[in-house]
Amino acid sequence: TLLAKAVATESGANFIAVRGPEILSKWVGESERAIRKIFERARQAAPAVVFFDEIDAIAPARGARFDTSGVTDRIVNQMLAEMDGIQPLSNVVVIGATNRPDILDPALLRPGRFDRLIYVPPPDKEARKEIFKIHTKKVPLGEDVDLEKLAEMTEGYTGADIEAAVREAVMAKLREKLEVGKVEMRHFLEALKKVPPSLTKEDILRYERLAKELKKLTLG
Repeated sequence: TLLAKAVATESGANFIAVRGPEILSKWVGESERAIRKIFERARQAAPAVVFFDEIDAIAPARGARFDTSGVTDRIVNQMLAEMDGIQPLSNVVVIGATNRPDILDPALLRPGRFDRLIYVPPPDKEARKEIFKIHTKKVPLGEDVDLEKLAEMTEGYTGADIEAAVREAVMAKLREKLEVGKVEMRHFLEALKKVPPSLTKEDILRYERLAKELKKLTLG
């Protein structure tokens, strides 16, 4: 989401953010209508960036029947019609984010649609250290707090995981004494026990493999 916002800001374009699950409706035709309205807004506000977060919720492979009503099939059809249909989509960039690229409808990954695949890996050690710095900026830290060591200990943690760990460390301090004080290293170590990493090494390898396979698909 932050990357998509950065694209819009740097390009000076209007930013339209859409969470995939919000599109789904139990009423027949409402989901397709929502997609039409989004692209209509984008055309009117061009230049614009349309960002679909959790796009896998609304655009899984057609015929796979992830839902019994077939609404996702109709949403995919509507998206395809909007992205390269009769009405041109000028000065509008469409970006989608997903952690399940393997279930997306293949037609969306063809040229002229989502034809650029960018794999965003989990933060490395240096990035994790910077994320800790950001989330502890307003947290009074004890002298024994070693962000370098915490960065080493948090392999597989996403930015959200690190934010949750910092929040949990602050709560651990407050649970000791109901007063504001310095958060010490032991509070962070306690927090890491309660906030595990979202990603395992196997998960990361799987995503890297998927990225390579899908890149071949889009280039082919």
